[in-house]
Formats: sequence, structure tokens, C-alpha cells
Amino acid sequence: MVGYSSPFAGRYLRYVLSMLLFGLLGPVMLWQQGVWPVIVSLLLAALCTVGYDAATHLFVRVKSLKIVNEKPLLSIHAIKIGPESKGFIVLTDRFVIFVPLWKKIKTVLHTDHIVRHEFEGERLEITAKFRNKHRTFEFYVSSPERVKLLLEEKSGRSLPYKYDKHQKHPNV
Repeated sequence: MVGYSSPFAGRYLRYVLSMLLFGLLGPVMLWQQGVWPVIVSLLLAALCTVGYDAATHLFVRVKSLKIVNEKPLLSIHAIKIGPESKGFIVLTDRFVIFVPLWKKIKTVLHTDHIVRHEFEGERLEITAKFRNKHRTFEFYVSSPERVKLLLEEKSGRSLPYKYDKHQKHPNV
């Protein structure tokens, strides 16, 4: 197994390999056969990079729209720590959803229930208050700045543990 410096390095490795194989090496090797094999090779390079990302973003948006019936405001590549599943963090007006690509959606958090959100580099830790307990969800997020801005706008300022009961949830 190859060790990566970032949890999202596999995506960039896919970009580099497909551009090298189909975008550079393919046209050089297929130039003698004619123009059409070169065009097909360049189209394959674009399909393996941009096309795959566009298709997965569309799939994630449709999947999250079916769950909460709200238009997604932001969808970012993420990895959920624990079961180590890759997917996307989707933020809507009232929900934060983790949408795995090939599994069922199991993490849907209402922004009113989010008590704390802390960022440490690419790592996002969200603490949500449920009926009898607090539960923490941890993710690696590819663009923490964008998530932080939207999360603070939708769920409010992150509070220390001892103050969340008094300030954010006065009726608890």
C-alpha cells in the first residue's frame, strides 16, 4: 500500500496518471494511426479526471436532495473517520450530511443540534446534541475554509462544552 501525505492524494494520483497515460503518452503513441485515436485518447483523459468528478458530484447532489428535500449549498470531498468511508460532506440550509459514494447515508445532522465544530488542519470534528447525549463525528475535509465559513453561518459559533447548554439550547 502506498502511504499518502494527504487523505485526498489518491484523487490527485488519478489526475496525474490519467493525464500522463491518456493525455500525453496516448497521443504520442497513437499519432501514426491518425487523428481520431488521438482525439479519443484526449477525451478519455478528460473523462477520467473532470468527467468522473462531475458525475460523482451530480450523484451526491441527487442523493442528498432525495434525503432532505433541500438544495445542497456546498459539497466537498470528505473521509469519515471511524469506518474510513470516502464520500462528500454536503451542507444545506438546515442539514449537514455525509454522503458516502457506494453506501447508504447514515449521518444527517440538523444544524440546530450542532453544538461544536472544531477544525485542526483538514480534520473536522462536529459534536451534535441528541436526546440524551452528545455525539462526535470526525471527518477529513478537502477544503476546510469553505466548510468552516458555511458551518458557522448555518449553525452559529462553536461553544465550549460547559456553555452549550445555557447559550445555544436554553430549553434543555
